[in-house]
Amino acid sequence: MNMSLHRLHLYCLLFVATVATASARTWTNQNGNTIEADFVGLNGETLVLKGKDGKNQEIPLASLTDADQSFAKEQATGAAATSAEPPSVFKGVIEGKLVAVDGKRVSKFEMAAEPQYYAFYFSASWCAPCKAFTPQLISFYNGNPGAKKTFEVIFLSRDETGGAMEKYMKGEKMPWPAVRFRDARRIDEITRYEGEGIPYLVVVDRQGKVIADSFANGEYIGPASALAKMGELAPSTAAR
Repeated sequence: MNMSLHRLHLYCLLFVATVATASARTWTNQNGNTIEADFVGLNGETLVLKGKDGKNQEIPLASLTDADQSFAKEQATGAAATSAEPPSVFKGVIEGKLVAVDGKRVSKFEMAAEPQYYAFYFSASWCAPCKAFTPQLISFYNGNPGAKKTFEVIFLSRDETGGAMEKYMKGEKMPWPAVRFRDARRIDEITRYEGEGIPYLVVVDRQGKVIADSFANGEYIGPASALAKMGELAPSTAAR
């Protein structure tokens, strides 16, 4: 070999976008030079290979034969698909079903991005313990803006009418969205978490795993412990 592919690289590796477990193969450049190496990843138009010496090499993808360029792209696509996070249980079922306080109205609401965790809050205006806890949750939510990047509170009303639900939301100035009244009892993916008492707060990840709820050893203990867990999920904040 007159010149290794390592000498053809144009710039240093900044970030490997995808990583795959691939078998060693012979790579050939446009000049006919070859090298035995493992596919590591594809960083834009730069191919990253691991040579027999265990060291990574970066080469321009365009310097390879068409066949090797296609193979590298297939490997990168497969790696991305393999490492992708499992689909969200909740994103699809709540899209188009959220509302939020907007001035003096309760209007349709769309989340800008899906949170890492959901905090589903089951509550009602007629529930005295709920009326006592809701201000605590609001204080935490408003006082910890950084935490909103980690989770989103979603209110599920247990009021008897939509009017009562909206009055409760506006009266408390709830800063989080709610599932609209007609759907609040219909989304099985969410209502299955509901306990026997309210206020009920349950924190789950996108795949539906319970991180914290309002029960301990099968007994209802209230939402304070779940609120404390929310503080832990956002390390720079603390439940108040």
